[in-house]
Amino acid sequence: MRRHILIGAIAACLAVPFQAHAMSPAAPVLQSSAVVWDKCEAALDSPHESHTNPDVINVHADLKGCKQKMPEYSISVTLYKEGTQVAHDSGSGKNKFKARVVANWPPPKGECHSYSAKATFTIKAEGKTHTATLENQSQGKICIKK
Repeated sequence: MRRHILIGAIAACLAVPFQAHAMSPAAPVLQSSAVVWDKCEAALDSPHESHTNPDVINVHADLKGCKQKMPEYSISVTLYKEGTQVAHDSGSGKNKFKARVVANWPPPKGECHSYSAKATFTIKAEGKTHTATLENQSQGKICIKK
């Protein structure tokens, strides 16, 4: 009984939307897909104010949790400002346990916008191509202060 109450309380806390502000950037909310290949998980966080450069909006696309090296992989991630593409990046490689691609964009200061992102993850292994596509959005409008 206690476990069900605790799980319900945690789920309720996670369901409350969090508004991003320039003075205190929101922690990115992670969205993950099912396993792409052999326990490798594709993940796309929500677009957010960068923690290393506060003048930039970015989004991380990750392949992680792999139990063996990915023979060949590629990641493509696109960042959108209110439906318009503002940034894109991609990367690929071989024989890695994990990989990350980041799309970032320095918006005009003093403006507030909603952002979204889309990423495609591909792993080629054992003669097959395994693909997942994820989408995520910012938690409210993000404002870059002047």
